[in-house]
Amino acid sequence: MAILDVMLKLLSSICVVVVGVYAISRTRYFGEVLRRQFNFRNQLIFILFFGALSVYGTYSGTRLPSGPIVNIRDLSPMIAGLLGGPIIGLGAGLIGGVHRYFVGGMSALPCALATIIAGLSAGAIYKWQRGKFISIRGAAVFAIVIECLHSVLALLIIRPYDTAWAAVKSAGLPVLLADTAGIIIAAWMIKNLIQEKGGQGAQAAPAGVGPAGEDNISNKVQ
Repeated sequence: MAILDVMLKLLSSICVVVVGVYAISRTRYFGEVLRRQFNFRNQLIFILFFGALSVYGTYSGTRLPSGPIVNIRDLSPMIAGLLGGPIIGLGAGLIGGVHRYFVGGMSALPCALATIIAGLSAGAIYKWQRGKFISIRGAAVFAIVIECLHSVLALLIIRPYDTAWAAVKSAGLPVLLADTAGIIIAAWMIKNLIQEKGGQGAQAAPAGVGPAGEDNISNKVQ
């Protein structure tokens, strides 16, 4: 099966994630997270929502003729962490990762670890950026690094080594391309949503800014 064929099959999964991001952006919780007004409710909603999308990424994978399944499970925790920080990223990663571990198979442990690390690392980038959403190019580089790490974990953990190498050789590149394409599309959309809601100032507003702060941002945009 050619890489292009695999990518086309994964495109529908990527579209579901992107539509999901757009859907949650229509809620008030999205604005709260952008303004860093975190509370138990919006963090829990984001964790469950992106965790569910990560589980969907596992089930919507495409099996290669050689055996491995390519999927976009890591994509949702990456988006969650970049958008909402380490708690949301780690929470979504744990849901997707723990679910993948109990699905079983020779790659259960490295795949689970990679998904958890993806969410936590994205949250660390959020902290490093001080709550400002990363650039589209930066998001793409991040996705590439995470999927390379995923391959390294598989090579270190799966035994026999020949089996691990065969799996990485056949599935590594399609997964890397799919997650990178997915995060580029999602990052582009999130950037546009941020502008729609008042620019990066909406993200940088300190915690505690209420509806009056929103009105000020809207007036600046108008």
